[in-house]
Amino acid sequence: MDGFKLYVTNTSTIPPEGYLCYEDPDPGLPNIIQTIPCNQLGRYVIYYDTKEDSTYGPIIELCYVAINGCRKGFWGSNCEKMCSEYCIERHCYPGNGSCIYGCNTDNCLNDSCNKFTGICTDGCMERRTGDFCNKYNLAYDSSVLINPNSRYPGSLANDGSKISCSKTKGPTVTFQVDLKEESIVTGVYILFGEHNTKVGSHTLYASNTSNSWKTGTILFEDQFLPTRINVSAVFRYLTYVPPSQGTSAELEVCEIGILGCPPSHYGPVCNKLCPDNCNGPCDLETGNCIFGCLNGWIGNKCEQGINIKTLQFYARLFTYLLYNNFSICRWVLVI
Repeated sequence: MDGFKLYVTNTSTIPPEGYLCYEDPDPGLPNIIQTIPCNQLGRYVIYYDTKEDSTYGPIIELCYVAINGCRKGFWGSNCEKMCSEYCIERHCYPGNGSCIYGCNTDNCLNDSCNKFTGICTDGCMERRTGDFCNKYNLAYDSSVLINPNSRYPGSLANDGSKISCSKTKGPTVTFQVDLKEESIVTGVYILFGEHNTKVGSHTLYASNTSNSWKTGTILFEDQFLPTRINVSAVFRYLTYVPPSQGTSAELEVCEIGILGCPPSHYGPVCNKLCPDNCNGPCDLETGNCIFGCLNGWIGNKCEQGINIKTLQFYARLFTYLLYNNFSICRWVLVI
């Protein structure tokens, strides 16, 4: 048995044509009990020996074989966990879940990601945000201001890079993002640096003017500010006020992501256009017209045209009823 080879393949062809996991070093007999690691995707495990005995040819005696692993796409002691969707081909090591072929770096800055988690390590490409850079970032094209000003300006917090950070310090500190137009926002992603005042109240405000944030809507207020905050609001300005410690507050923001879509788009990455006949923005998930339709159109997506003659008939009918003092409170118009 000395000199045997162990293959993992997708065919039963002999000699094997797949991945060579192990080759026993000559000379001498191999150890009786062996545990051979081989992290490889395949259908067949082939023990192969070509070294001939002078009389009988290759001699093989195997008493017990156990093949440990999981079906493609799963990992864990009982193969109950799914590999990360960000692993290439969703294939990961059964023992720890790390990506065998690497992780998907389509939207990762510098094509860099963590093979264990799939998280983009350096940051995101333009207009993307989140750990996996799979969300549209309204803040990318925004204007970011910090108060007091410093040599680490607010623009360092929306450049996509986790390495460059905006920093400031003073008795009163604010961090404000101007989206440049009112937008539907579904979440806020904030990545802090090391230099922050952490003890105290963290507050996020939403407003439609830059100087009225104190009277705006409070989106979040707590003693701890998580990286991801789910919201549902329409606003132009997002203002973060960190806690102060004594007479001073310190703030370091490396990335700000504001989840949502431009007014005319919807979808997970905002690559779908809202229907033409919407009277304003559409729902970010379904594309339905949430503010109704332009005149002459009905339906969830305002895709059904109204018959003008029918509309004119009901208009004349309502005019007649109102002119003759009829009560129309119980009337229901169905078109």
